[in-house]
Amino acid sequence: MLVAEKEAWADRGWWLACEYGVLTKQARFEKKLERLRQLGTMKELLEPGGKIVYRNLFRADQVRDAWTLLAELTPWKSQLHWYLSGEERSEKEIHAILWCAGFLKNERPHRGKETGKDLWAVGCDRQLLVGPLSFEETTAERRHILGFGKIDEQGVLRFDRKAMADFLREGDLNLHCPLSPARDPEALADVFQDVSVRALGWPVTLEMGAALRKKLGASVLEAEHGFVLKKSVKELEEYAQIELRWGKEVEVLRAPDPRAPSIAMKVRVPKKVETLLQEGVRLRGVRIEEGYVKMPELGGRYEVEQRFVLATRFNLGLAEDPGNYEGYEVGTAPRATSEYEKWARNVLDSVP
Repeated sequence: MLVAEKEAWADRGWWLACEYGVLTKQARFEKKLERLRQLGTMKELLEPGGKIVYRNLFRADQVRDAWTLLAELTPWKSQLHWYLSGEERSEKEIHAILWCAGFLKNERPHRGKETGKDLWAVGCDRQLLVGPLSFEETTAERRHILGFGKIDEQGVLRFDRKAMADFLREGDLNLHCPLSPARDPEALADVFQDVSVRALGWPVTLEMGAALRKKLGASVLEAEHGFVLKKSVKELEEYAQIELRWGKEVEVLRAPDPRAPSIAMKVRVPKKVETLLQEGVRLRGVRIEEGYVKMPELGGRYEVEQRFVLATRFNLGLAEDPGNYEGYEVGTAPRATSEYEKWARNVLDSVP
């Protein structure tokens, strides 16, 4: 059935057909018939045996008329046959689709509409959250786009668009509601192109990997180490960040400006740390307090020593390349920023 219509409407995208014969309680039905003729494109077909079949066809912009037909024929809903783009669907499914498209279009299908929580959801019964909140939401019905992203070694947020499309495809309304931006899951997922986290106003965060932690050992990571400032160097602030590198010896530099010369004249670290630095590994530390250390080379005089602990997690400066830090895993710290909000709005404007 509907072969001719399916061929004729194939190039018109979404379409809906309702087919029904002369219904029970004929007199009551005939009173409605004139009204039904005005809904969509109605055809009266004569089947073998003289049975009359009525068929109403609707395009995507006629969902309110389709809803009216559904309402008018509610007493006979068990005798109706519904076809969506040629595929027969139940009355319950058609009811949900028409209610969504005809009456909830200001709420769903979402195309970035702001809600009380600024979720900016896209989709119908399976939604992608794009807003600057709820970054960790991963329910069966709604997932934030960051749940489909991973930070690469250069600090670029790369999206798994196939996983996005698969998630959207699980929604029935997503695929069948004529207004849903997720009717083509791949096209919607393709809107979310990879982006640098720095462009979103987020830091590039390095987390010490398991292999590097193991080489250092818990005792080294938990211990205090120290160095003496060169005489011409400005005092360090409390909890100042430093970076350790190897030159001809262990060097200490201010972070996040590691291009400046070493600020230390005597560095006290374990042999494990020296070995890793000589291999090219860079380590970060955080100054925690001051103490005193005896300097034999200065005639046994005591000097102020800057005490620090090694950092297992830290943020890089804007000009620093995460690829220079071997043994660390690259991440970020998502938060509501003006840069992210601007990016998100531009993405939502591209939703098909």
